[in-house]
Amino acid sequence: MLELKSISKKFNSYIFEDFSYIFKESNIYFLKGNNGSGKTTLLKLIKGIYQCDCGKISLNGLNQKDDIVFIDSNSRSFFHRLTVDQNLKYFYSIQNKKNNEYYPDNLLELFNIKNLKNKKFSMLSQGQMQMISLVRGLLSGAKIILLDEVFSSLDERNKKILFNYLSTIILEKKALIIFTSHERSHGNMDIKEICLD
Repeated sequence: MLELKSISKKFNSYIFEDFSYIFKESNIYFLKGNNGSGKTTLLKLIKGIYQCDCGKISLNGLNQKDDIVFIDSNSRSFFHRLTVDQNLKYFYSIQNKKNNEYYPDNLLELFNIKNLKNKKFSMLSQGQMQMISLVRGLLSGAKIILLDEVFSSLDERNKKILFNYLSTIILEKKALIIFTSHERSHGNMDIKEICLD
């Protein structure tokens, strides 16, 4: 589904040099490595936020903009004066190209945050903002889901719910999930680990 062919990326020094890897659908990959090892950079290269200095990223017919979603813990992309529902509707309208009906309630109920729907985004806690960021990303229906340190703000209940939900997506939608995390335990998911040190 996703192949990295001899990619290199340099800022002050090389983060990646001649790095290759094949990610297969219906799998969950965990990027391991110390700070500065390039975990976030790799996710941003896959999404197209950064461009490779050389090498190629092949998506097997998928579209980098519409079929890949990048979810992190940064809440600055939301409109803080709008409600949760207004934010989700807006981002859904620009993420979803199939004109499917906007219906976030299942995900909001799953994470037990439906009561936040009409709250202004600025009134949410960091953990609640993280949950809404996850809901926004998962609503996109993307085939490749990139999760960058999204577990740190979640309580144990919601971590377990998220792990179970990701496992379901893998089975039902043949999605590909790649994530970074400082968490040592990731539920009962079958995970393939990639060490970037």
